[in-house]
Amino acid sequence: MKNREDKNIDKLVASLVSETSVESPSVDFTAKVMSGVFAVEKNKAFIYKPAISKKAWLIIFGIIIALFAVLIFNTQSLSEGNKFDLTFSYLDKFAKAVTTFQFSSLTANILFAASVMVFIQAFLLKTYLNKKFHKHA
Repeated sequence: MKNREDKNIDKLVASLVSETSVESPSVDFTAKVMSGVFAVEKNKAFIYKPAISKKAWLIIFGIIIALFAVLIFNTQSLSEGNKFDLTFSYLDKFAKAVTTFQFSSLTANILFAASVMVFIQAFLLKTYLNKKFHKHA
């Protein structure tokens, strides 16, 4: 049964193909297509604009540094119950705070390993992106 249906479909397709004629494009088909291709506006190069500008990063880092400085200089005066003092004449307090601050060896090893991995990743990404976007012939 299925064999008979396949033969009928084959005969139908063969008759339809024999009835149709081969069509050819118009004489100026290539010229029309190429004029359309040239008429399309070329894509403008993508210009990278960071979400946060360099000035904004400088301001953010400045605020963070200022907050750390205020906290370091005023730790003793706040613990004694004095009013919050914004005078920055306590450079010796800063020196003492920096010299007494110590990392454990585990923390130092972790920070070192993490920084090495970040530098390796940055190097690998840079080489990958250079190969991808700046293909040398």
